Amino acid sequence: MGLGQNKVNFVGHGIGLAIDEYPVLTEGFDLPLEEGMVIAVEPKIGIRNVGIVGVENTYEVTASGGKCLTGSKFNHGIVLIPEDS
Repeated sequence: MGLGQNKVNFVGHGIGLAIDEYPVLTEGFDLPLEEGMVIAVEPKIGIRNVGIVGVENTYEVTASGGKCLTGSKFNHGIVLIPEDS
């Protein structure tokens, strides 16, 4: 996620009182997801001379799987920010 020196090796994290908290969704971090946790999943990629492309959604961990809290997980649009904004 990211580009160059700003690249980080995770695609998501827990959300709570401190906003960014465990679990961290990354290779090697093996804290299990538990029912009731809320996690942000935010895969992004940096494109040199263009910017960052990605999505960020929030999910609740439920007994039957992840429940998307930020709308339909299949309805991602493209946000284009003009250069002069």
